Formats: sequence, structure tokens, C-alpha cells
Amino acid sequence: MLFRAAALCRLLSTAAPSSAPPKLRNLPSRLRRAAVPAARAAVSEYLQYTRCLPFSHADSIAARSPRSLHAFLAGLPAVPNSLPTSSFPSLLRRHLAFHPLNELPFFLESIGLPPSMRSDLMFLADHPSLLPAIAALAHFGFPWSRLGLLFTTVLLEVPPDLITSRLTFLEARLRPLPRAAIIAACLAFPSLLENNLSKVDPLVEDLGKVFGGLGPDLRARNDIDAFLGVCHRTRMFYDAGAEVGSIGELVGNNQRVFLELEEERIGEMLEFFRGLGMVKEEVGKFLLSNSRVFDVEFGDMVISVPEYLKRVGLMVDEVNAAVEKYPYVVGRNLLRNLPGVLRAMELNHRFLEKISSGGESLRYLFPDFVLEDTSYDLEVERAFLDGMIKVKADRRGQHIDSKLEFLKCIGYGENEIATKVITILHSNRDMLLERFYYLLERGLEYKILCHIISVFPKMLNQGKEMLSDKLNYMTMELGYSVEYLEFFPSFLCFDLENRVKPRYTMLWWLQEHGLLRRPLAPATVLANSEKKFISNLYNVHPAAPKLWLECFSSRKHMEYYLKNIYCQHTDSK
Repeated sequence: MLFRAAALCRLLSTAAPSSAPPKLRNLPSRLRRAAVPAARAAVSEYLQYTRCLPFSHADSIAARSPRSLHAFLAGLPAVPNSLPTSSFPSLLRRHLAFHPLNELPFFLESIGLPPSMRSDLMFLADHPSLLPAIAALAHFGFPWSRLGLLFTTVLLEVPPDLITSRLTFLEARLRPLPRAAIIAACLAFPSLLENNLSKVDPLVEDLGKVFGGLGPDLRARNDIDAFLGVCHRTRMFYDAGAEVGSIGELVGNNQRVFLELEEERIGEMLEFFRGLGMVKEEVGKFLLSNSRVFDVEFGDMVISVPEYLKRVGLMVDEVNAAVEKYPYVVGRNLLRNLPGVLRAMELNHRFLEKISSGGESLRYLFPDFVLEDTSYDLEVERAFLDGMIKVKADRRGQHIDSKLEFLKCIGYGENEIATKVITILHSNRDMLLERFYYLLERGLEYKILCHIISVFPKMLNQGKEMLSDKLNYMTMELGYSVEYLEFFPSFLCFDLENRVKPRYTMLWWLQEHGLLRRPLAPATVLANSEKKFISNLYNVHPAAPKLWLECFSSRKHMEYYLKNIYCQHTDSK
């Protein structure tokens, strides 16, 4: 459909517009104040009488699309300064009579979507089921400004009669809940309207238990926002891995979690325990069964590694061996970074065993346990502080605190290694984390990546796209797995176009002509200087250096050199 070509997103446009509305320089200054109200009335009248939209639809569209109204006014021909103010509404109506309005931007903005989405479709009535679907939802009580959440998946895809029948089914199943509950459930879970009723029955049953477990005060309120907040929190547990149907039974003793707790706080706790390695299907149930964990401020508590882990009860020999293998984890850190610390040491599952039973075993995460121990390695702290003084004294140092926060987030402690890595890293915490998690997505193990950063941190000084190009070349063209970076991390720092590709193209040519019996590893090909590389080529064949210097050694005009070698190859035949 033409609407699909517009690639519309399902987000409410609650944020401030990224650009200011257009200036109305085509209007006399005395008309600008009254121009928007006049345009709103004219557009509403046009939609109602010319386009035959119901009054409620026309008024909702015109009243909730201020940016589109400004754009409409800015597109008018220059209005003469002599035009009386009372004649301006007539001018607008006359303009609309000869210039049909593009209704799509007005409609999209009014339902909470960006008005700048492009489409070849101008008139809402051109889509056969859009207006009837809107009517079905509006008649049930859906707020006009929230319809953007259902635009692409429901308004454009589900027939109006099915929308009505599914709303009737939901109302019967969730009785005696008010319609606000059904509306909130559909806005948070559009699948309730998208799919057949048999597919969503477990979700409906679970939502009924969730709403029912939150007490009569909520059920008596016809407040869509209150029910929507509950649905959003419920969805967070589903998205974290909880099975649909497993949340409702746990709500009764966790009313505060679903009614009062900030969604950001819930997200932090879910992420923390998932980071420890807890099975995703169990995280939600574990937290709701031990909801007092939500009261702990992990960001305010400082731990000292490895002393903290030994106090928790992990085997001393095991902890010492891990620290010897991964020395960058020692020193102070925040408790909220504990998942990164444990993953960097390969001890996350051992720690999880200590707290998996919940109850009293969770004391290791509470202030009474964490803050009672003030022991830490004075030598490690002294080296860290001395290193930070040098780092901050360097005028070239930027984003120092942000880079330290990144390192601590992935498991590094406050130690001398961290201060040395900081001096080499560029960018801020968010950009470094983006590159770090991208490398994890590509298959690098957490512990290996942390180790690589400790010995070769400059690989994170490249953007995500550049890292992607180099990894693709290494894995797809050269046939090496990402684990090879553990042995040769500097591969990611060589220039792909001016060093990696030319050298390997030369070697492939030699291999194709039977002059090179086996391919050479990247560490052999790339780490050597130009002089050493030419020496290696001479060992392959005495004429190879001449071919390299004539065709490949320059860093420019790569296509010409490839064509040149191809022509030589063709002529030799």
C-alpha cells in the first residue's frame, strides 16, 4: 500500500519538535497572531464540508496539528498588507477551494506521529478502511492523540468489523473493568487487536489477573493513563523474558511495583539481574518474588574487588586465580557495575548461585552487607590516584570522567591499568559503549573483549561502521572468525582500503598463479612494515616486489591498479 511506502513508525511524538515551525513572512505582522486560529477553523470546515469527514474527526485533526497549520499558512501566496483582518478567513476558504489540502500530514500529527512522513496519498478517504477503523476506535473511547500507537498495525491492517468484534470480546472477558482498562491494554499490546482471539487468550487472562490484583481503587478509576502505566510495567517484564501468563499471579504482593515505581527503575533492576546471567524467563518472577530489591540504590554503594567477592563466599583460590588472569578488575567500583565485573572475570554464574535462592541470600546486595566492609588495597588505590593526576594534567585529555565511567561499567576497577587505557581511548561513554556492545553482538566473548581493551584500547576509537567493514572483510573475505582478534586485535586498526585490501589482493594474485602455496595470516601480512612485506614477497618470487611496487604499493587509485593487474593477467594467457 502507499501508506506502507511511507515507512511509518509506531511512536508517539511526545518529544519537542526537532525544528521550529516555518516563519510566516508571507503574512502581514498584524495577521500572524490570528492566523493559526483562523487556519484551524478553515481546515476543520474544509475537512467537514468538502471532504465529508465527521465533525469530531475534522475538529480533532485541525485542533491537534499546529505544525501542519503553520506549514499550510507558510505555503500561501503573499498576502497584501491592505487585506482587512476580517477578510482573512474568507481568503483561506477561497484558497482551499482551488488547492486541495494534503490531509496526511495533518492527520499524522494529530494522532501523535511526525507530520513530515512522505506518501503519495493525499486524502484519507482513499484508503478504504482507515476512516471506518478510526470511527470504531473513537466510538469505543480511544483518545485521538494516542491512535498513532495503532496506526500501521491496526488502523491500516485490521478490518473495522474485526476491530469492533475484538473490542467487544475484550470487554466481556475483562468485565467488570472499565473501558479505560481495555483501551490501555490495546495501546500497550496492539496484538490484542491484530491477532485472532485464540492467540491472545493467555495475555488477556494474565492482564485480567494483573488488573484484578491491584485493588479496587484502580478498578474503580476510569483513568487510561493509570491503566496504561500498569500495562507498560507489565510489558517490561514480558520484554525481559517473562512468559506471558506468569505475571498475574505475582501482582497481589507487588502493587507498589506496578502503580508507583518508576519504569526506569524497573528496567535497571531487570538489566542488572540479566547481566548476572540469570535465565531471562526467570528474571521477572525472581524480582517480583523478592521485590525489596527494588529499594536498593546500587549506584550509591561502592565495592572493592576482589575483597567483596571473597566476603560473599566465593572460593578464595578461584577469586585469586581470576584476578591474576584479569588484573584490570581490581580496585573500587560501584555495585551497579557488578554484572560487568563478574562477566569480565567469568564468575557471574558463581555469584548467581549465591543469590538465586532469594530471601536471606540477597543480603549481599544490601547496604548493611556492602558498607560494613571498608577494606581495600591501598597500593592499588594509590597507583590509581597517581595515574589520574597525570591523566588530568594532560591538556589533551578529554571526557576523562566519562571514559572512566565506561571502563567501570564494563568491569574495570579503579586501578593503574584503567588510567593507562583512559589516555588512549577517545570519545565519550555512550559512544564507547555502543562500539563495545557492537563487538559483543558480532560474537566476541565478554572476557576476551575486556582483555583486548586492556592491551589494545585504540581499537575502540573507530566508529561502528568502520568496525563493521573491517570485521566483514576479516570474516567474509579472509575467512577468519572474530575470535582471531584475541590473538591479533590490531587488525581493526589497519587502514582497510590502503593497507589490508591491497596486500591481500596482491597475495591472492600470487596464489591464483600458483606462486603462493598457502595463505598468510593477517598478523604476518599486516603487522610488517612495507620493507618487510616486500622482503616476504621476494621470498615468494623474485619478480613479486616489482609487481607490488608497480601496481599496489601506492595508496591511491586502487581501481586502476586492480584493472592493471587484471590486464596483465589476461595478456599472460
